[in-house]
Amino acid sequence: MTSSTDTVKPIGSFLQTDADGFIVNTTSPEKIQRAWLPAVEMVKDAYKQHFGEHLHSVYVRGSVVKGEAIDNISDIDSFAVVTLSYDNIDTSWSKDFVKELIGQFPFIVGVEIGAIPLEELKDHKGDRIMIKTQSICVYGENLADTLPPLKPGIETAQHIKGIEREINKTKEWLQEDRTDEEIKRRCTWIMKRIIRSGFELVMERSQKYTRDLYPCYEGFAEYYPEKKEEMYEVLRLAIEPTSDKKEILMVLDNLGAWLVGEISRVFKSS
Repeated sequence: MTSSTDTVKPIGSFLQTDADGFIVNTTSPEKIQRAWLPAVEMVKDAYKQHFGEHLHSVYVRGSVVKGEAIDNISDIDSFAVVTLSYDNIDTSWSKDFVKELIGQFPFIVGVEIGAIPLEELKDHKGDRIMIKTQSICVYGENLADTLPPLKPGIETAQHIKGIEREINKTKEWLQEDRTDEEIKRRCTWIMKRIIRSGFELVMERSQKYTRDLYPCYEGFAEYYPEKKEEMYEVLRLAIEPTSDKKEILMVLDNLGAWLVGEISRVFKSS
């Protein structure tokens, strides 16, 4: 259901695929807009300063490396691969660093800082997909060169396996006293996962790949038109979250439960 105040916009795209159906990484350093280059360099230097000899490589993903960064709207999504265990990774410096960077580049909304242990990468499917298909390496050895090509399908699905657990955990979480802001954040979190799980359900059939919310909704709706309105409401709640527990639970008990059953049916028979 839409309204005059609906904030849903048809933003986002599917990643390109080549003649053999493999996902093409269309990001590149050359696409970074000139005004954003010094900020990306500053991010790279911060990782080098804080991880030193333990820094393996640094990656940037998102609108910045697609040449689509928008002043006062976009942020810098970055992460590092390090030769440390999770227990020894310290990113406590990132808060002050982000404040400093935004002070120098006020048109940048924020910076995402994170680190992944090199030894753990083999167990982190989502990070491998991100490196291979949607990121550029701005420092160190580019691990994308060591990863196999990927096609849209079960090998690139990141959400369907855990969606039932996440829905149930959210339902339990909502039974406790929570602030309105906490509920809204949780609402956005679970709705995004439902949308992406819905698309992963049809990803192999469509032979398309994306993490962008609106294309995920469109891809799902093409194969399940009878669920189109319900998934649109999920999309709206991801963008314009509610603090109404009953409204969230209604989605989880209806479309959420259906989605879990349909995933089980489709992948059991495949």
